[in-house]
Amino acid sequence: MKLPYKIIITLAMIGAVYFGYTKFFTSTTATIKYQTAVATQDTLITSVTASGQVAATNSRTVTTIASGVVKKVYVKEGQKVTTGTPILSIDLDMNGQQQLQQAYSSLLSAQNSLQSAKDKLYSLQSSLTNAQNIFVNQWSMQSSDDPTYIQRHNDYLSAQAAYTDQQSSIIQSQAALLNAQLNYQLASATVYAPISGTVSAISLTPGMILNPTSSAANSSNASNKIAIVKTDATPAITVSLSEVDVPKVKVGNKATITLDAYPGKTFTGKIIAVDTSGTISSNVVNYPTTIQFDTNADGILSNMSATVNIITNVDNDMILVPVAAVKSNVVQIFNTGKPVSVDVTTGNTDNTNIEILSGVNVGDTVVTSTSSSATKTTTTTTGTSIFGGATRVGGFGGGAPRGN
Repeated sequence: MKLPYKIIITLAMIGAVYFGYTKFFTSTTATIKYQTAVATQDTLITSVTASGQVAATNSRTVTTIASGVVKKVYVKEGQKVTTGTPILSIDLDMNGQQQLQQAYSSLLSAQNSLQSAKDKLYSLQSSLTNAQNIFVNQWSMQSSDDPTYIQRHNDYLSAQAAYTDQQSSIIQSQAALLNAQLNYQLASATVYAPISGTVSAISLTPGMILNPTSSAANSSNASNKIAIVKTDATPAITVSLSEVDVPKVKVGNKATITLDAYPGKTFTGKIIAVDTSGTISSNVVNYPTTIQFDTNADGILSNMSATVNIITNVDNDMILVPVAAVKSNVVQIFNTGKPVSVDVTTGNTDNTNIEILSGVNVGDTVVTSTSSSATKTTTTTTGTSIFGGATRVGGFGGGAPRGN
């Protein structure tokens, strides 16, 4: 009797599953969220950003090619000097004396060359005057086909060309003399201030040694640095602008300047020069641009790193929205709780905000971005068995099976 009873129980379970059931339905709903901003009326400032260094435009380094022992220092840090003021004197060593003698010899040679060039010019001037007088007074009225006319005219032109060439030679000789004078001064036992200004960065004292210098290309000691003379001119910064940015700027544009050495402090300046010829490096064109500080400040030193924002345009009372709100000249405006797309006309941008010339009014709420989130909903449907109640595995109506 046990086997038939188990068969009945199995059939009852199958019926419960078939006639008594529960169905689950799951649905997903997408919810869109909008990030918005309000159109405002404000001033838009557009600028070009570049990096560079403080240029040595208001200072001169005092150097010497002399070598030996520092004998006397005539100035001190912060002292005002004029051009030609003695800075220090040197007790020349053998190498320094040799350098000085060579420089003096070159100076004398340059002086003699210039004088010879001048003497030759006087002779050529006399020849030119004579040739000119002969041609003008005796042959200028003759026919240009006359052989003697042609010869005298050529003599005159030749004398004039020789005189002009000699004038160029004199200019070259003068330049050579100036260079020889400079080298002689650099080799001198006394070092002088090259410009007027304030002495700084002087670190030499009597007894210190100045090592011999070398003019070789691979030498790291082409001259000995003595000091720096700084003028009262305000410092300047040199930056390189790309070919995209350089058309946006012009001389006179205002700029704000920050220096890595002074974080949190902002200086002002303006463009004083733009090199429109440009330079090419690795097939990239850059245009050196010079920005001068509006005021001088202690502590701004040559070669300090700087970031410059050059103001290219200032638009007042403009309708502004975030750049993210404009997509292909279309803006979504919230109207009665729903976004409505409108065509707009845009103007300048500072890469954060953009001008709206038409299509948006002050106070309009515009969409800057959208995001969506999915919400899942589960629906339960329950059926009943033919036995009139919830079916439970293990018996009918909650009764327990009994054995025989």
